Amino acid sequence: MQLNRIFVSEDIDSNNLGVITMLQGLGYTQIGHSQYCDEALLKLKRALLDGNPFQILITDLSFDNPRDKKHLQNGQELIAAIKAVQPEIKVVVFSVEDNHSTIKSLLENQKIEGYVCKGLNGLKELKNSIEAVSQNKTYTCPIATAVLQRKNVLELDGYEQQLLLYLAQGHKQNEISALLKEKGISPNSIRSVEANISKLKDYFDASNTTQLVYIATSMGII
Repeated sequence: MQLNRIFVSEDIDSNNLGVITMLQGLGYTQIGHSQYCDEALLKLKRALLDGNPFQILITDLSFDNPRDKKHLQNGQELIAAIKAVQPEIKVVVFSVEDNHSTIKSLLENQKIEGYVCKGLNGLKELKNSIEAVSQNKTYTCPIATAVLQRKNVLELDGYEQQLLLYLAQGHKQNEISALLKEKGISPNSIRSVEANISKLKDYFDASNTTQLVYIATSMGII
């Protein structure tokens, strides 16, 4: 069955519009939305009762909800509530939250299908998640993946942090080698610099140095 009905639960108008515009660009025309968790649940349940359920839910986690009387406080509660009545619905979280325990709990306990961190490449990663989820795959953006895989950022030593800093400043590997030699830092050969950068890319599950810098910056390492 083709997944073509998507519901967006997001309390900020600009974010809501950005997500909907992206979905429309992908060809989706059956898109529901709400700025409130309680209203989102009602609309999702209504569609289910009408025999035309939404198949994917994209939701934020935190909602600055001006309504005084509300039953559902956040995205986690919305996910639990809709999964209780429609367990087959696929859920993608789109949030600024990049906490390890939060992401792990949502994936393992609430069985969500995707987790994307908001930011510079947020909408692009959200697009990737929709495509993956539509193929019955689970998707986490590079930042979320790195958060889940890393043991402890503090395991990075001063040398590795220096490499990340030089990369963030736009230096090429031969330039980094020269800068390390000037500072008397070892290892400083181009070959060793290349090997250590490759190790960092593996550590953070980054496909290239640009993505490596983006992940490290987003996580506050540099």
